[in-house]
Amino acid sequence: MKQNTKTILVAGGDLRYVYTAGMLAEHFSVYAVGFSRAVMPFENVTLLESAGDELPQCDILVLPMPVSDDGVFVNAPFGRQNLSLRGLLGAIKPGGIALGGKFGKTEKLFHESGIPTVDYLEREELALLNAVPTAEGALQILLEELAYTICGTRILLLGFGRIGKRFASILHALGAKVTVASQDVAELACAEMCGCRAVPLRELSEHAGEFPVICNTIPAQILTASVLERIRSDALILDLASKPGGVDLAAAQSCSCRVVWALSLPGKTAPITAGEIIARTIFHILEERGVS
Repeated sequence: MKQNTKTILVAGGDLRYVYTAGMLAEHFSVYAVGFSRAVMPFENVTLLESAGDELPQCDILVLPMPVSDDGVFVNAPFGRQNLSLRGLLGAIKPGGIALGGKFGKTEKLFHESGIPTVDYLEREELALLNAVPTAEGALQILLEELAYTICGTRILLLGFGRIGKRFASILHALGAKVTVASQDVAELACAEMCGCRAVPLRELSEHAGEFPVICNTIPAQILTASVLERIRSDALILDLASKPGGVDLAAAQSCSCRVVWALSLPGKTAPITAGEIIARTIFHILEERGVS
């Protein structure tokens, strides 16, 4: 994509959005707010660090995923001050657009102001590419948490979607004995084709006690109290699902289960790659809308 005259404002987000801004700045005029200079190394990104800095008029507002935790302020862990979503509305030019991941209840705020939104998290290319840093980050957690090798370990993997497939291939390559549980018969067939054992999710309670490691990728409460009561006392549960997660955490605490809920792994374990994935997805969205 050649240099463009459009202006982009990257507002908030974790470390991956630093690299999103840097990659976008190779093609657009880019401003960033909700970061400190300590984490923003790119000189071609104009950083607004003070609440007194005037926001630029932008054609494209890039928001993080999730956009907001409370519906009022942008999710901006590196910001020195709270960043109001409503305060960003005036920075968007007429005809401008807001791009973000998981707008949730904040989407209404933009639509009421006549600003169209695009949820880039719903894009298939982002979901597929994001599975790679998520799976590699999950492996890192297992290597740090377990006192034994992955090779030879019986691992139960709940769900066999994008992340499940990628994670299973890594675990299988390392010699793990992977069992996949899913309610989707096509996923179970695919798991068997990939060399995994496959069991129906409805039989989870029956099989849960067989495994020292259980990894969940299903964004629904699958590991309920009745299931948790059956798992091994020394088992590790690694939950890769987005909120609300797949584990009944109160029940897990009562059962003294060891749970690691690994949210936003791409931004924590591979922020450069994750930022580039977001930027590439944004390029595709803008090209489709004639902004190229």
